[in-house]
Amino acid sequence: MGMKTSGIILTLLLVVHLPAQPGKAPGRPGPRDNPHIILYEHANYRGDFLVLYPGEQIPNLANGRFEGGARINDRISSIRIVGGAELYVFEHANFGGHVMRVTEDIRNLADRPVPVGRASWNDAISAVRVDRELRRGGGRPANPDQIVRRAYEDLFGRAPDPAGLRHYRSMIIDQGWTDRMLRDHLRRSEEFRGPGVDRIIQRAYEDVLRRAPDPSGLRTYRRLLLEEEWTEQQLRDHLRRSDEYRNLPRRN
Repeated sequence: MGMKTSGIILTLLLVVHLPAQPGKAPGRPGPRDNPHIILYEHANYRGDFLVLYPGEQIPNLANGRFEGGARINDRISSIRIVGGAELYVFEHANFGGHVMRVTEDIRNLADRPVPVGRASWNDAISAVRVDRELRRGGGRPANPDQIVRRAYEDLFGRAPDPAGLRHYRSMIIDQGWTDRMLRDHLRRSEEFRGPGVDRIIQRAYEDVLRRAPDPSGLRTYRRLLLEEEWTEQQLRDHLRRSDEYRNLPRRN
């Protein structure tokens, strides 16, 4: 066998035995190049897997598959977070039901409880969304009680009741909720969307303009609070920039 032929055979052997990069999807950057997440079929990062990158989402995992072709809906049991990616997992399709924010590896989703209805997140995920890379210093909030109290004061104008404080403290600690997730949830409550909004407007008008809100102002600020997600502080700041406020006699 000639030297040239031996060189060709050696090259072919090296190509055949070159180890594959785990988690790499065809035509996309390798797992060490960019932040990404890996969803695994079994606990301890075993079984079939699927790699997703920031900006990607699957509204209904019933339409998805692991890399090896296995069904993925309600079949995820462990998760890896690489390079600071941020994952949101949802109980139901189309981003419905309970939601958990994941910023660190989870070896076994059976250890992560769902707030109500299920024992855990194991085999209970039906939609996923991967967000942008976390900023330095991101992750779990340092003081969940302070976050809950501030959100209640801003949106409801009151301190949280003990049951509400316990519940939302658990959502922040156990489910990875952010301040924005908490506020979005509170804005959908009957207390905020019903009399809560009107109380916020009434209180702001009386404190800033020293009068009750007129019907037009009530309609305008109700829309801004409900649809534009204004806080009470934004409402008060807007009133203070009005001509009416600037023309008020100064208090001694």
